[in-house]
Amino acid sequence: MVTSFDVTRMFGVQGAIALPFHPSHLSRLELDRAAEMEFTSLDNMKARAQEVADAKIAWTVFHEGNPALCFGITPYWPGMAEAWMIPSQYALDRGLRLTRGAKRFFDTIGATLDLRRLQIVVCVDREKAVQWAEFLRFEREGLMRRYGPEGSDYYMYARIY
Repeated sequence: MVTSFDVTRMFGVQGAIALPFHPSHLSRLELDRAAEMEFTSLDNMKARAQEVADAKIAWTVFHEGNPALCFGITPYWPGMAEAWMIPSQYALDRGLRLTRGAKRFFDTIGATLDLRRLQIVVCVDREKAVQWAEFLRFEREGLMRRYGPEGSDYYMYARIY
């Protein structure tokens, strides 16, 4: 089990603290326009968020008291999981510091959870998200046509440990 203390330590960013994810954190995030549109296209968002919170493998990082990002890991079977992240505009405006923290997290979470593979999906239209995924050492594996909730194409990325 990965605790909030572990995540805070993995991030290693001064002024940042990870807390267990709670559905109310989503309403505190100031989302960019693209993320806002993705959210509005999802059904049962409250129920989905509660399921994530109940799984106890998701966190919200607060930086200097501001909600910066919500993220988590969804295990599918031993050694393989998928990560997700919802950054706030606050995080996007302070990208370098929090990106370095996310890189440290992904550098260490593989061994912590005994993962062989961690995958993410990224909308092809979100250029900064694509750059971010590649900076975090995820490798692009392919294109998933009309995958997203809004019907957009997404890339599949994976990090192999």
